[in-house]
Amino acid sequence: MYYYNLLEIDAFEKKEVYYFKSNNKLFSFEKVQNIEKSKKVFDILQKINYVREYKIIYNIYGEIFTKVSNDWYVLFQHLDNKYNLLGNLLHPINVSKLVSVNNPILWSYLWSKKIDYYEYQFEHISEMYPLILESFNYYVGLAENAISYFSYNLHSMESFDVFLCHERISYSKYFNPLNITIDYYPRDIAEYIKFLFFSNNYKDFSFLNFFKYLNFNYNDYILLFSRLLFPSYYFDVYDCVVSQKCDERELSKIIFLVNDYYAFLQNIYQLICTFIKIPSIDWIKKREML
Repeated sequence: MYYYNLLEIDAFEKKEVYYFKSNNKLFSFEKVQNIEKSKKVFDILQKINYVREYKIIYNIYGEIFTKVSNDWYVLFQHLDNKYNLLGNLLHPINVSKLVSVNNPILWSYLWSKKIDYYEYQFEHISEMYPLILESFNYYVGLAENAISYFSYNLHSMESFDVFLCHERISYSKYFNPLNITIDYYPRDIAEYIKFLFFSNNYKDFSFLNFFKYLNFNYNDYILLFSRLLFPSYYFDVYDCVVSQKCDERELSKIIFLVNDYYAFLQNIYQLICTFIKIPSIDWIKKREML
């Protein structure tokens, strides 16, 4: 009410987001996890006049970000627009002219730093979480495989075009500016493929036509397959458990699908190779034969 001159609101909290209605319009007041990163993204969104599903509401000082009790928040008005997730995914917005030159090797560096942090954290919390203790080393090994595959098979380190991408793909937050990041297009494609698998919507999806439409080159597919190898889906739930936002049993859903995901990766690899031959993963081939 103070920062936005909105009256007669009835707010409720859902997963650290405060929702309310005012004048029959739905709003959400959402915490910003990384203020510096969000400032850079929002600056680009302003420059291209990006408004999709979420309209940014400025506070009484004409600013996007509002600080409350040492946390930063953004207020959004939800627009009642209809969209097709796949259709939007296949028409990415290139923002290379608005971003300083970026090198794909950054993925390897960020993944390595993330794993270093998780390994340090694991030493202190493993005894508290039996499922994490049972599964952690396996998924760290999978992450290290992704890093190695990326590092050894990317043919060149030249800069790629960068696009408006998404931290994670979902129907509910696809257009949320806090879910937007600046990255290489294969990131979104890989996250969409993971989304299809873990929501069990992949069996009737035509990946052959999908890849044909994308018309990726060799390096694009190395970026794509490396990201499919990296188990972000596991670490997302791991973070949720450690921060006590969800029950550890949520991890069992991921662990239960491990063999199915192996077979899925092998199938994706074979489809990619109908367009461009990329290096195989021996341990996936061996596991499928067992």
